[in-house]
Amino acid sequence: MIRSDVAVSNQGNMEYKNLNVKHNYQKSIQRQRKIILALCAFISVSCIIVVILFIQSSMGERHDVPKSSSAKATEMTGSTLSTDVSLSESGTVSTHAQSTLTAEERESMRVALESSLSDKIAAYNGRYSLCYLNLENGEAIVINGSQPMVAASSIKIAYNTALYQKIELGDFLPENKLAYNSAAYPTGDYEAGTGTIQNSADGTEFTISEVSSLSIRISDNCATNMILRLLGGIDVVNSSYMKPISQEVDYRSSVSYTDYKGLAQSGRHRTSAVDLAKFAQQLYDLYNANPTVYQPLIDDLSNTDYSWGIASGVSSGTIVAHKVGFNSAYGVNNDVAIVFGLEDYALCIMTETGDDATAKANIKELASMVDSFIVSCNT
Repeated sequence: MIRSDVAVSNQGNMEYKNLNVKHNYQKSIQRQRKIILALCAFISVSCIIVVILFIQSSMGERHDVPKSSSAKATEMTGSTLSTDVSLSESGTVSTHAQSTLTAEERESMRVALESSLSDKIAAYNGRYSLCYLNLENGEAIVINGSQPMVAASSIKIAYNTALYQKIELGDFLPENKLAYNSAAYPTGDYEAGTGTIQNSADGTEFTISEVSSLSIRISDNCATNMILRLLGGIDVVNSSYMKPISQEVDYRSSVSYTDYKGLAQSGRHRTSAVDLAKFAQQLYDLYNANPTVYQPLIDDLSNTDYSWGIASGVSSGTIVAHKVGFNSAYGVNNDVAIVFGLEDYALCIMTETGDDATAKANIKELASMVDSFIVSCNT
């Protein structure tokens, strides 16, 4: 009986151990399942977060600083973008690809805008010049576009584009250093007026990208002169870059005209609304062809210290890459811009009024009229 009881006891112990093993195995399986489920949940949440961030990044690109669009590059043709507006005051090529308007409807609206702009400018006191170039369909409006106007700092869009072309060709690197020459321009780089480099010690070094950014964002005169020195001088830039693009008014030749006061004027460093608009068009073409190189220049033009001008007259949220110019001695306020909107376009408005507040208000009004036209064509 004792041996039998021991056998039964041993058998019970074995069954108890087997039950424990089975129970532990089941608990292990459950733990593994929980771990797997937790990992799956973590991976799923991570994927969702990545997708959301990607979508936000994609949607945010256009609202920050414009990126080049291959679709727009496909839409544009050489003949469209090289429309010679100097041959006639205005012209049109085709309607925008996304517009529901017929070509005749679009042209009718363009003619109406041109008439309204002309009437508005005729009613203003002073001298005004305007050039609108649609960078997607080639249409144009030009009002007094070839008359000589003091360029002021708006010409810096041409200088800096010429610089970036050299960067694209590999002649310079953005990180290359330039030493400031404190001697007066043209012997050195010093020029009073806008900017901060004029306060620097002779020999102070700046990178090319820093100099260009200062030239555009705060319209630094000394920085601009450093760029011209690097490029071989203002005459070289004018003959090799500016004149091949547009020379309605030769920037380095003396021209004679009657100013807003009715006084005879004669001098160099005059340009026209057509010339400046075409310089903006050239930058737009280069940017679309090679956005990696030209993005910093578009960034600078889109983030200047000057909020007045064309940017003040367009729809909220529109990216405007622009360069203002002003000279109180000649009563000048100008702006030239690439407007990245429902349709991309170049717009230049030049004024001689002797009244800064009035000129700025009128530039805003004219820009708003063009903006309303673009919106109307796409609604």
